[in-house]
Amino acid sequence: MTALVVFESMYGSTAAIAEAVASGLADLRVPVTVCEVGLAGAPSLALRPSLLVVGAPTHQRGLSTARTRDVARADGTGTVSRGDGVREWLDQVVGLASGQATAVFDTAVAGRLAGSAAHTIGKRLTRAGAELVVPPESFTVTGRSSGLRPDELEKARSWGRSLALFAVAAASGAR
Repeated sequence: MTALVVFESMYGSTAAIAEAVASGLADLRVPVTVCEVGLAGAPSLALRPSLLVVGAPTHQRGLSTARTRDVARADGTGTVSRGDGVREWLDQVVGLASGQATAVFDTAVAGRLAGSAAHTIGKRLTRAGAELVVPPESFTVTGRSSGLRPDELEKARSWGRSLALFAVAAASGAR
């Protein structure tokens, strides 16, 4: 049983959440690889992890686009993801997703009108035949580039532990 966490992050908050989710998976001894989306490439899914976790920041109420990433990069704060994002990665791996156990998350500013990149990722993966094992999860940032709310990293680690429990149960059931 293995897990792969693929993330896109502009200001570092989504990267921090991805690492915390991976820590939660590792707490229950699930071998996990964390990969920034620009380094993931399509072959990453060809290895067929037991669980694929995909996360991205919410831009303009949804999944980032080349334009919204350019806007983020232009503000001079320094960005983590420098190339294509999760949207383009999903285009590459869509043929490999059938039957893949997945979980998705995003980071977003709190509010009813914030939108959700995770819902978009989940829809695209399920249309490709992947199985969402839990509902999409959202972690709250205080502002566009100002970081995470307190306790969000612990929430992410806890979510990662719950994903590990799922992975263990699924692996046991597959035998």
